[in-house]
Amino acid sequence: MVGTSSEETNIGFKTDQTFNKPFPNDAIVYSFDGSKVAVGTDKVTQQTPNKLASVFGRLNYNYDERYIISGSLRYDGGSVFGANNKWGVFPAISGGWLVSNEQFFKDFNLQWLNLLKLRASYGVTGNNSISNTAAYPSLTAVTYGGSAGYNANSLGNTDLGWEKTHSTDVAIDFGFLKNRVQLSLDWYTKTTKDLLYQVPSMGASGFTTVWDNLGEIHNQGFEVELNTANLTGQFKWNTSLNISYNKNEVKSLGVDDTPIYSGFDGNNPSNVLMVGKPINTFYMYDAIGVWKTQKEIDDYSAAHGGTPVTFEGKTIVPGDIRYRDVNNDGIYDKENDRDFLGSPTPKFVYGMTNTFSYKNFDLSILLTAQTGGKIFGVFGRANDRPSMGAGSNVLGHWRDAWWSETEQGNGNVPYILSSTTGTTLDSRWLYSSDYLRIKNLTFGYKLPIDPKFISYARIYLSIENLAKWDNYYSGYSPEAANTASASSPGGQSALGLDYSGYPLARIFTVGVNITF
Repeated sequence: MVGTSSEETNIGFKTDQTFNKPFPNDAIVYSFDGSKVAVGTDKVTQQTPNKLASVFGRLNYNYDERYIISGSLRYDGGSVFGANNKWGVFPAISGGWLVSNEQFFKDFNLQWLNLLKLRASYGVTGNNSISNTAAYPSLTAVTYGGSAGYNANSLGNTDLGWEKTHSTDVAIDFGFLKNRVQLSLDWYTKTTKDLLYQVPSMGASGFTTVWDNLGEIHNQGFEVELNTANLTGQFKWNTSLNISYNKNEVKSLGVDDTPIYSGFDGNNPSNVLMVGKPINTFYMYDAIGVWKTQKEIDDYSAAHGGTPVTFEGKTIVPGDIRYRDVNNDGIYDKENDRDFLGSPTPKFVYGMTNTFSYKNFDLSILLTAQTGGKIFGVFGRANDRPSMGAGSNVLGHWRDAWWSETEQGNGNVPYILSSTTGTTLDSRWLYSSDYLRIKNLTFGYKLPIDPKFISYARIYLSIENLAKWDNYYSGYSPEAANTASASSPGGQSALGLDYSGYPLARIFTVGVNITF
């Protein structure tokens, strides 16, 4: 099979626009408010096209249902890339050996093993998910002393090209007990190169970031899929289980491997891309308690040679959050006392579906789960940080807040957090993202009808997101991480930030399936 394709997407608007003349440049249309004298009108179109052109081919070969091979090749060009690097080549090849169809396997006459298949594949895929103008310099209209003008708005990169992921997969499939038990084991490795990323640019350029290809990220793991026919009589019960494990690591970040920091607060990043660490590892202060008394602070200072206990240059007082002193010098600062506190990517993801049927009744239950990841509750940082003033509200667990020695009995409300540590992004709002959810429950009944008119009819009730259990996450759901409000000095969004992501709704559906 060979083919070619092309597509174009235009996003923008058309409008009637009033403007002033003469222009500083024929390419510029300058809009102004209604108080100025209009000397002309025009229809203005502002659109950002995205074009993709492809040439591709595929070859499949099957010999005697024993040896199967497939190869493909794509040559894709994207308009979002720089003039020097628009095209990419993406090959893929896969093969399978159905061992159980070989005569020597049949000669073994294994009653308990019915299927044995070996599979392997390798391929390269491309990513072009960036803004349509990322590779191009842009201008923006401005005014200078009341006159129309324009200045540079962003830098371009004529060498910006495809992000490529090289994937290898090796697998084995089994079928046991007349294929009532089917098991698939996959091991994979993926290496992503030339990542599309906004990197810090030289300050002399006048811009903070520029889009570029840099670095290398490695993922590897395994997937297990098990399907069983547990009961096959009048009462039937089938189970489908899948488990996946993934480990990722940043291998390279360009020429000098400079770490890239990101997070919700550009002045106080919470995540880092760093060689040797998982993607967007949480990198922050580790809150381990509260400084309760001045004596406690003085004793800690004395144990460190009399050095005043400070947090980022500010003196610690009772009521301040106490952090783990990573380098044990009595002075808390970003350079020496932040630590790696986990990954936003879960290590394991699970799914299990059980289906039951008896006569005309059927029931299916889908469970989903994940373990081994972290999530940062940005909403908690904004609303679970009490000033205890009359003008603000806090979560209910602050009803039993601790009072410092200077606050007890003096009629004041507890201060809880002083200004030195109150807004710091730290582990106080870093939670486990582990959860177990009943994702779907469906109960159905096949109606006994006359097949002369309707061959099949079934009514059912389906419930989405019936129940959830998590490891005390303060937000709506540990699945709800979003980065809509996240930014950084490098212009990057971080993974695993939840700024009050909308909760998953519980949905009830009643329906009828009819076949005539």
